[in-house]
Amino acid sequence: MEKTLLAEGIKYAEDNFLNDQASHLKVDKELIPKLMDLDGKRIIDFGCGMGGMTLWYAKKWDCEIYGVDIDQHHIEVANFLKKKHQISNVHFEKRNIVEHPLEGKFDYIFLNDVVEHIREDYLVNIFQQLAKALSAKGRIFISYPPWKSPYASHLNHVIKIPWCQFLPSPVLNNLIEKNNHPIVGDLESDLKEAYAGLNKMTHKKLMGIMEQTDLKQVYRKSHCILNRVSPMKEVNFRIFPLNYSITKEFIMFEKV
Repeated sequence: MEKTLLAEGIKYAEDNFLNDQASHLKVDKELIPKLMDLDGKRIIDFGCGMGGMTLWYAKKWDCEIYGVDIDQHHIEVANFLKKKHQISNVHFEKRNIVEHPLEGKFDYIFLNDVVEHIREDYLVNIFQQLAKALSAKGRIFISYPPWKSPYASHLNHVIKIPWCQFLPSPVLNNLIEKNNHPIVGDLESDLKEAYAGLNKMTHKKLMGIMEQTDLKQVYRKSHCILNRVSPMKEVNFRIFPLNYSITKEFIMFEKV
């Protein structure tokens, strides 16, 4: 990996780790401690990316956590930050869990901003493997921006047009080409590849995948723009057209 890209990755992941106000993780970091106590737990951060959230879990709780990802460049950044901040209760590994299933049982498995990046036909097998790795009372926690989200394209930081995924394809493709640049990743190495890898995930799609596993939903929160207004902070706006204002879905599953 080029030094410039490595430096960019470190800066981005370190901000995700240390900054509780980081816009795309602010709600995650507020919600997770309200839902669970991770002290003494054994945890997998699946699709950990460059390890920002993995390190956050490890620092905030006295837990044993493993970050797994299939991208070697992501793991390289994660291990750099682990060493820099001397976080001892976290372990990072490049791993394809379908080819090399997880060993042992885990109390919690997290997928933060991951499911929208994996092909649907792969997700069934992945969740079947994750379910096998859950302890008897274990839970899987998923967060992701649904496809109707204003930020679901993952392009807003460069194109700065909410809901740009609904622009006519020639218009959007032209904007992506104009703004394309390298990103940290050996599997998706630029913005164009990253956008092409999105699976247009929705809650309906996700539940269809989960129906093929032995997992059941036990919690769901749909956070939207209107939740920023105090009186409506806890309201789920899931009916049309308000469902287009949902910025992130948070869902918890356990074994049937």
